[in-house]
Amino acid sequence: MSGISGVVNNALTGLLTAQNALQVTGDNIANVNTPGYSQQNIVQSTISPTFLGGQFLGNGTQVETVQRAYSSFLQGQVWSATAAASGQASLSSGLQQVLGLLNSSRGVSSQVSQFFSGVAQVAASPADIPARQAMLANAQTLAQTFQVLGGQLAGIATGVNQQIGQSVTQINTLTQQIAKVNTQIASLQGLGNGSPNDLLDQRDQLITRLNQQAGVNVLQQSNGQTNVYLSNGQVLVAGSQAFQLQTQASPYNGQTMNVGYASNGSDITTNITGGTLGGLIQFRNQSLNPAQNALGQMADAIAGTLNAQQSRGLDLTGQAGKALFSSGPVQIFASRFNSGTATISGSISNANQLTSSDYLLQDNGGSWTVANRSTGQSLTYTSGSVGSGAFTSGVSGSVTTLAFAGVQVAVSGAVSGDSFLVEPTRLGATGLQAVLGNPSGIAAASPYVSNAGTLSGGAITNGNLGNLTLSAGQYVSASGSSDVLASGAAFLSPLQITLTSGGSGSAGIGFQISSGAGSSSGIIATGTVSLGSSGTNIDIPYASNPPGGYWQVNLSGSLAASGDAFTLSQAGPGNNGNAAAMAALATSGSMFNGTATFNDAAAQLVTQVATQAGQAQTNAAGQQAVLQQATAAQQSLSGVNLNQEAANLIQYQQAYQAAAKAIQVGNSLFQSLIQAL
Repeated sequence: MSGISGVVNNALTGLLTAQNALQVTGDNIANVNTPGYSQQNIVQSTISPTFLGGQFLGNGTQVETVQRAYSSFLQGQVWSATAAASGQASLSSGLQQVLGLLNSSRGVSSQVSQFFSGVAQVAASPADIPARQAMLANAQTLAQTFQVLGGQLAGIATGVNQQIGQSVTQINTLTQQIAKVNTQIASLQGLGNGSPNDLLDQRDQLITRLNQQAGVNVLQQSNGQTNVYLSNGQVLVAGSQAFQLQTQASPYNGQTMNVGYASNGSDITTNITGGTLGGLIQFRNQSLNPAQNALGQMADAIAGTLNAQQSRGLDLTGQAGKALFSSGPVQIFASRFNSGTATISGSISNANQLTSSDYLLQDNGGSWTVANRSTGQSLTYTSGSVGSGAFTSGVSGSVTTLAFAGVQVAVSGAVSGDSFLVEPTRLGATGLQAVLGNPSGIAAASPYVSNAGTLSGGAITNGNLGNLTLSAGQYVSASGSSDVLASGAAFLSPLQITLTSGGSGSAGIGFQISSGAGSSSGIIATGTVSLGSSGTNIDIPYASNPPGGYWQVNLSGSLAASGDAFTLSQAGPGNNGNAAAMAALATSGSMFNGTATFNDAAAQLVTQVATQAGQAQTNAAGQQAVLQQATAAQQSLSGVNLNQEAANLIQYQQAYQAAAKAIQVGNSLFQSLIQAL
């Protein structure tokens, strides 16, 4: 096109282009604060020229497309950083809650110390009723402390279930919206030369919000749609279809909420990482459940150890001590996929061997496997004693008994493929109760007292000439092969040990043990003691189980006279032997296979949670900084710069005005031409 019409036409294309540019600039300014909006710019080009009169004459300009300032790499960095930051923030928040509970003023350590302080008072005044009452009051306070902390941790677990449900609801809403936008984008593909930029931004923003809930990967399709997957490749959105999720009970513990597909119930909990949901699952599995188990482990160890020691002594009435505490049961859950009708139960067999782990049992058609659920490591079968990382299995009739990690499980009716989750200590804290209410029931006295001499008329007469001694005695769980077993007499009945020969140096001295006054007709055992050695142990079996085991005394010395005697008689109310042994439990290795005291375990729990909380807090701050950097990098490209837009306004305004002026000139020329004609 040439001549005056060419002038007008070219000016008109410039005016329309400037008008479009002004509209795009106005849109940028209007959306400067819109989350996810990407700056848009026109792509302007010349229209193909016309060859006329030996010259190529231009035909003006055109808008090829409106494009958004976008980088898939930078956007992907924002998405991954969003998932990581959200996940770490969720983990850190949960850990701070747990740490706050464990660091409370009524923490476990202080209450354990207070309880054992009361035990020491009873050991100092074993017949004093007020001291006994104070000890029982401390036992109640200790149990309540565990109950409260255990209940609060259980409350956090309930809250985690609720938050998981809320997160799943938000994920379903977002995936439906993404699928809807996918449909809209696909329907607009091929219309004109441009892309539906606002819809693309909207979808990207939805994916950003989705990453706040769970870490996802995206895959661009040729039709403009985007598929969305979890980090392990399980699909959430495929084109216009959204795959809905649901919360569902764990295959074992119905109180634990997992995540699965709503369509078929397939459990995908272990495949979710990042985002609020991934952080919640990580917090529950790696921090909350272990904290609950560790607290329960302490409660079970306190109950088991104190009850065992209590059963070894005598109360003020001369009766064997009854339990001070009761603790929560061993929880066992059958998988909902089991085909058998098993009957299964569990109990704590050795509190010192307990761990803070849960265990998975599986019937493999006559043989069983036991695996630590926390580590995934299988325990090794052994036919001997149960040690760390091992288990034993025995069959009696239709009942199979498995023993591992301080726990004993009895199961019958299982079939091959059946599996069970064992939570040995999860309910230990919430179930801990002080069950002894009568202060007279505290078993402060040892079962026997040792004296040199013979018992006659209720009094001890000591006419011994040698230097042999009989130890005060202690509880042992098993009798040694070289020990002398004093069986055959009623437990707590008086026993007399009489030397049947004399000597010195390293001589072997015979002795006999008799029930009652020590006449030959009452002899229940005989033995020898080597002078100058560590002596000979004499074991008296307990009559009941618990405690089982033996009361052991040691006969030793370097000079013996025939006829020298020693008496074992029932301890009276003023004896403090068992109370002293009970008080000593405060500083003995009663946990972790004898390597830690109760307060050591409490400190270890707090330290472990504090370390996790500190690490999570550091990671959360670091991931937030990464997110800010990724967002800043993305916004430096895609964000709206008002200064730039202001400059663009002036530029396009001037272009518009110039084009309008050119049209005005062309119109004037037309008028002049018409008038000339």
